[in-house]
Amino acid sequence: MKRIIALTFLSLYLISTTELHQLLKFPALVEHFSEHQQKDKTITLWKFLCIHYANGSVKDADYDKDSKLPFKTLDNCNNSNHIILLPEQKFCFTTISLPSEKKVISKYYPRFTNATFLKSIWQPPKFS
Repeated sequence: MKRIIALTFLSLYLISTTELHQLLKFPALVEHFSEHQQKDKTITLWKFLCIHYANGSVKDADYDKDSKLPFKTLDNCNNSNHIILLPEQKFCFTTISLPSEKKVISKYYPRFTNATFLKSIWQPPKFS
């Protein structure tokens, strides 16, 4: 029972959000093919598909029926645009002087620390 419910929800989701709903127009394709066969007994399915899909949109006498065939028109299927606004980043470059060295002027982003403050961390272990 869970599998049937899962497949139902999956098919409903795919039909509503993709172009899979075009397959629901398949009976219109069969009906239009049978109309063409009544007019011309020698027409094959391949020739019918080539006439209606390979040659583009030809505006002929049955253009209204041709536009109702599957995958002939693009329907608006749940297109959504997502706009993400990020906060503005302000960069402040300042000059500082370090007391441990002679008047060294460096420019850095305030959130980051200068490498001279961190060099004491990256020392190999000392054995006494």
